[in-house]
Amino acid sequence: MKIVLDLQGAQSNSRHRGIGRYTVSMARAFAEEAAKTHELWLALNGRHDCSALDLIEDFSDLIPRNRVLINELPANIAGCLEANRERMLVAEVARASFFDQIDADCIWHSSMFEGWGDDSSASLGSGTDDYRHAATLYDLIPLIHPGRYLHDSKYKHWYYRRLGLLKRCGLLLAISESSRREAIDFLGIPPDRVAVVSAAVSGAFAPTFADETVWARWHQQYGITRGYVLYVGGYDVHKNVDGLLTAYADLPPSLRERHPLVLAGRCDEQVKRFLVNQAGRLRLKHSGVIFTEEIDDAELALLYSNCEVFVTPSLHEGFGLPVLEAMSCGAAVVGSNTASLPEVIGCEDALFDPRSPSSMAHKLQQVLTDADMRKQLREHAVKQVAQFSWAGCAQKALAAIEQHVERSPKKLVRTLRPRLIYVSPLPPARSGIADYSARLLRDLASHYDIEVVADQPEVLDPWVQANFPFHSVDWLRKFSDLEARVLYHMGNSPVHAFMFELMRQTPGVVMLHDFFMGGVRNWMDSFPSARRNWTVPHSKDGFRQILFEHHGYGALLHDMRQGRRSTIDTYPVNLDVLDRALGILAHSHHAIDLARWHWGEQIAGKFKVVPFPKALSRRDRREARRLLAVGPDEFVVCSFGLLAPTKLNHRLLEAWFKSSLVNDSRCHLIFVGENDGGEYGKNIVATIEKASSSKRIRITGFVDEDRYMDYVAAADIAVQLRTASRGETSAAIFDALAQGVPLIANAHGSIDELPDDALFKLDDEFSEEDLAAALDTLRGDDSLRQRFVTRSSEWLQRHHHPVVAVERYRDAIEQFSGHGVKALNEHALAVLQRNADSPKQGERMRRMGYDWMARNRPRPDKPRLFVDVTATSSSKLHTGIERVVRGVLTQLLSANGLSWRIEPVRLVDGKFVQALPYTQHLLELSPIAGEGSEVHPHAGDVFLGLDWVADVLPANTALLDAWRACGVKMLFVVYDLLPVRMPHHFPDFISPMHASWLQCIGHYADALVGISKAVIEDLRDWYDDHPPERRTPLELGYFYPGNDPAATRPTLGLPKEASRLLRRLTDTPSFLMIGTVEPRKGHAFVLDAFERFWASGGLANLVIVGRHGWMSDALGERLRARAASDARLIWIEQASDEYLEQLYGVARALIAASEGEGFGLPLVEAARRGLPVIARDIPVFREVSDGLAYYFDGHDADSLVDILGVVLTSEKFAQAREPSSSLSWKATTSRLCELISHGRHEQWLAPWVPMRERG
Repeated sequence: MKIVLDLQGAQSNSRHRGIGRYTVSMARAFAEEAAKTHELWLALNGRHDCSALDLIEDFSDLIPRNRVLINELPANIAGCLEANRERMLVAEVARASFFDQIDADCIWHSSMFEGWGDDSSASLGSGTDDYRHAATLYDLIPLIHPGRYLHDSKYKHWYYRRLGLLKRCGLLLAISESSRREAIDFLGIPPDRVAVVSAAVSGAFAPTFADETVWARWHQQYGITRGYVLYVGGYDVHKNVDGLLTAYADLPPSLRERHPLVLAGRCDEQVKRFLVNQAGRLRLKHSGVIFTEEIDDAELALLYSNCEVFVTPSLHEGFGLPVLEAMSCGAAVVGSNTASLPEVIGCEDALFDPRSPSSMAHKLQQVLTDADMRKQLREHAVKQVAQFSWAGCAQKALAAIEQHVERSPKKLVRTLRPRLIYVSPLPPARSGIADYSARLLRDLASHYDIEVVADQPEVLDPWVQANFPFHSVDWLRKFSDLEARVLYHMGNSPVHAFMFELMRQTPGVVMLHDFFMGGVRNWMDSFPSARRNWTVPHSKDGFRQILFEHHGYGALLHDMRQGRRSTIDTYPVNLDVLDRALGILAHSHHAIDLARWHWGEQIAGKFKVVPFPKALSRRDRREARRLLAVGPDEFVVCSFGLLAPTKLNHRLLEAWFKSSLVNDSRCHLIFVGENDGGEYGKNIVATIEKASSSKRIRITGFVDEDRYMDYVAAADIAVQLRTASRGETSAAIFDALAQGVPLIANAHGSIDELPDDALFKLDDEFSEEDLAAALDTLRGDDSLRQRFVTRSSEWLQRHHHPVVAVERYRDAIEQFSGHGVKALNEHALAVLQRNADSPKQGERMRRMGYDWMARNRPRPDKPRLFVDVTATSSSKLHTGIERVVRGVLTQLLSANGLSWRIEPVRLVDGKFVQALPYTQHLLELSPIAGEGSEVHPHAGDVFLGLDWVADVLPANTALLDAWRACGVKMLFVVYDLLPVRMPHHFPDFISPMHASWLQCIGHYADALVGISKAVIEDLRDWYDDHPPERRTPLELGYFYPGNDPAATRPTLGLPKEASRLLRRLTDTPSFLMIGTVEPRKGHAFVLDAFERFWASGGLANLVIVGRHGWMSDALGERLRARAASDARLIWIEQASDEYLEQLYGVARALIAASEGEGFGLPLVEAARRGLPVIARDIPVFREVSDGLAYYFDGHDADSLVDILGVVLTSEKFAQAREPSSSLSWKATTSRLCELISHGRHEQWLAPWVPMRERG
């Protein structure tokens, strides 16, 4: 194995500090151990030539000169000077190139944090080989305590840039278990990528007793006397020397007299003045606090060996080398109980709380006044230091490197790190996604060279600032790198508004945080400043326009009837995002289920689930509770997030009141988040205020991230409830699980995907009693709470650690970007655009290419049900066919849960176009832009010829051929065959036109559906005599039209004479005829019968309702003449639905005398109103009235006269009952949809089979 030791840490300014000494000692010991079996090389910084020569010489016995590599770098690259920035960046590239050229299994960097104040640099390679880089980890003190160390913006930027490199390393070698935990907890490094190698001290540190000469010199030089208390170390804030002074001042004066405090080592003059002034304020004598100059190791060993006690008050250490040095010299050591110091000291009795001067003073007084304790600590020191040796450290380091290399990728060809354009809101944007994105970037950088794009003036996250170039939206608009990956983080808030336009220009992979996008799109429509990013930039009603494009007329109806809030909650309005995306990432299968429900398998198939990235977090629970004033014996139940009806906060309150916790004064319920601003929030507050335990229930209001995490750490139980999920993943749930807080949640949406044994999971539809029982159970069972914590921690670590998550991210991004169909299409379009002669032509070619590609790929959403309304859309008639078209279409457009999107169309100039104006008028919708564009079918779509367009359809066979070739299923509704069965009752051109239409639909249809069984049987017979040109059987079925006028926009209005006429009709028995006055309707026959009836003395009115139709001039004149002379005949040529309803109400019976009909709607309408029916005896009338009518012979007027007499004289003339053919339009439409969907429905009859196919 080839291992390269980068010893820059022993060349930079660090060479005179602990890092430099550690680097040389560890490298020397490692070389002695590893050189036995491995090939070792040195990498040195050529800028530091003197130190380079020294190191070459020091290691010459272990590493020959020809294995020493010198990295040449430019001068003046220190990060502390802004003027050096350009050269600093060049140096980083040069250093990366230097490592790229080294073919090694492992490159071990002695320190990543070099170059702030000298000509040192830090880099990894440029390729995808971060795994072969290892680095020594000392501590992360500035990251953990940024307020103390990162107040200088330049240093903060420099430090976070180095953190980015450290995080990318494949292996970290920590100098203590404490440092290892810091890497895991604060950098999110997987535990198997951090090994503890420890530290040791040189042989110079051994017990060395001072003789009288030394004591005399010390007294003269420093003022040191016997019995001194010793501190050795730095004077940074975290070293807590000022805290030591405060604690020392708390000692009894007599004790201080005998034991002066010696602060050894180099101290900056400014810091020294501060400490001297503090000592003065504490009334410490000048002779009682002694500063030494910088001293060598021999002098230091003497000081360690002869002190009364050595103290280390540090608040935070990566290791604490002076402690080990002191113990190696036999000193009695006491120190802080924080970070690494307990593991180095190894004696609990020697520890104190460094944040408490009284604790520190107590421990010092104890050890200074107890000789036996000092003896025990010195004896302990001898045993403890035996555990630390450089040889042991080297062996640990070598074992860690060998294991890491063994599990690293084998024979992996190093390639360039892919470029990733990362589009997302980032801090300070007030968005959970912004915070999420900033954290994700840290880990994703291990796989990509990342540049970030956001629609905001600045990014304030220090890690992002330091490690990733930041670009504007305009920059991405001009972006043209075909090889780069693009990742969008999409959510349902205004900070994502800019992305919709960008995705049209530069498609990429989408991380879908919220499935529903209606909120942001409605916001965009409400604010003109956002219009520049609107998908339909010039629309005055952009939300309704995009709502229609995505969801059709049903969504517009919902918006009109239920309001915008309900619409936003009901419709995702995200199809363009999902369709344009190269691929879609989500954190739960619930989002995929929503995609499948709303859009179908085509869109659902574009999704991949990636884990929600979350590392375990163990925020100090005791400190959090102290900050929140929560007592150690108090039991805290928290619910996190904005209060809202969907969060079921009210149900948690009710369960709390039903639980035993409500009566326990130690139990508290805290809603951590902002209250709802409406009635819901007011009701929550009112409920709390009325409760007897109101003082133990509170709503915090908005809290910042730091305070939020304090509440998470302080909680004993978290309760997160949900209903009406919109596909989002709860970050609060992961925060609680990561912190080790037992969780109660209901199995709703993505929560149901959590493992059952990781939380107390309630049913989705739980009761308050269930929740109360869960609270009581967890409150009383510590072991159950711990089991949930243990299992959830294991699950998070295995499946959701950020490193695991970003690997899944990377795999999905690479698959979508390089191998997905959408990516290949985008590449082809870019190549097409490049071949253009001009940018304008290129853009035009790209648009054309995109349109034709769209026609050749599967539809992204549900199949369409195209409903032909060609004739009805241009007609003002309200009779049979038009009534059916309006009735069925209205129900189709209003229905929920259909497997198609409904698209009314009309035939115009040889193509089908959207019937937009007509449909808007039908549904009484406010207009949206456009007259309706051409529709393009896809395989799986359905065409329903609901209208009768016999005049134009046969002339458009090329269009029908094209639609059938696309895979469209074609069905046509047949209303009747009257024009071909009774041509004498129609104008001459009607019969051949109808025959041509029947032949046309018989050729192209997959199925024909009649409005009665009689129509279909008649059609079957006609096709036997006039077979259409086809090879396959033709499916035949039937359905009955609806008969509830209220569902088809009934016409309103009564004529002036209506009241008088209705009273007259009530006074005298009246018979009603409904239908257009034309020869086949039988009006002449009925008038003949009534004239005979009247002549015989019969008393009754005949009321005819219907317009004057074709081929009936003579009949019209006869009716008008008779009506003018005889008040018993009333002909109403124009009657609204309202008027007709009242006429039904005063009639004695309905007369249906037509010689032929497709259905016979008036019979059903009359029966539904309980009105008796007198009907000509024809098959369709017997079918639709279930044989319940009184039937007369249509060839003999006397037969009708006889029935009239019976009706008027018989008391047994029963009212009609409602027949089975009486259906609402909703039921009718549902039946028709069932027919279209199910080939074995009972109303499918035997198919018509072509003659040559019959056996």
